[in-house]
Amino acid sequence: MTAPTPRLADQEMAALIKVETEFKRRSLGLKPWTTREYLDAIEAVHVRFNRFRQFQVKAVA
Repeated sequence: MTAPTPRLADQEMAALIKVETEFKRRSLGLKPWTTREYLDAIEAVHVRFNRFRQFQVKAVA
């Protein structure tokens, strides 16, 4: 189980960077994200990857 975890962590970080990039891009446009929308997007990434981790644990068990 330890082998997939670093790759999953890297993918999670990449997803968070995408959210950051989108937030920056939208901040320059006509309809920037609110703080709530930004935090919701970050939370969605964490929830998605926590589900992946739970699935990995169940798959190993």
